[in-house]
Amino acid sequence: MLEHSTICLTGLPGSGKHRLQKAILKQFAMDFSQVQVGSELSTSMAFQQVWCVIDIRSTLQGLADERIEHDLIALLKKADRVIFNFAEAAELEVQSYWSKWVRQQSQAIEIVRVLNQRLPEQALECLSTNISRPANVQKHDFICETLETYHFEVNTIHLEHLLMGLDSSKQNLGMQIWRVQAVVQTFEYENLVAIEGTPYRWDTYAAERDEAFEAKSGWIKIQGFQLQQAWLSEIIQASSCRT
Repeated sequence: MLEHSTICLTGLPGSGKHRLQKAILKQFAMDFSQVQVGSELSTSMAFQQVWCVIDIRSTLQGLADERIEHDLIALLKKADRVIFNFAEAAELEVQSYWSKWVRQQSQAIEIVRVLNQRLPEQALECLSTNISRPANVQKHDFICETLETYHFEVNTIHLEHLLMGLDSSKQNLGMQIWRVQAVVQTFEYENLVAIEGTPYRWDTYAAERDEAFEAKSGWIKIQGFQLQQAWLSEIIQASSCRT
């Protein structure tokens, strides 16, 4: 185990930073304090490497929200390494897109692919147990610190109606919905459904009661910029009505 190394994981909301953190700790037998998600670092903490995590299952093409790419570029420019997360689920064409995109920002930065939440065994060779440096990222660089956040309690919902409403809010009303997390009962499925929305993709799947969602259902958390709480409440209420 590396005794003094510290890694700071940054990236857009929903890029898989916390999942990657757990994977690194398990794979390399590291202590929790050695691998931190950027928004959770204390202001006095020093670290050796900044890793910018990117979910490469989808691209940035066709997005109306220019801030998404702008903020990702800003994080990448302060990183020592780029982590291509969820590479096992990314099509080769999409992986090629991201490789080209990163090289447009930096010719020198190292790219590491994570397959099935496992890094290459030599992934920590870049770390030295004798070197520590102060953070070159500041608190305002961590996007999750500045996101507007709204929590909603819900009953059974129409999943398709909800997702269409949220997507319409982004496309037609200019809401910058960057993160959606939910565990809900839907009219479409018997099992609980987990919703994961990030700045540039949506994922839904059967919720596991014994994982991070604990056992609680019937909640939606929406985060972003320029959000309209009343409108979001109306969308959720409309999605809860039987048709």
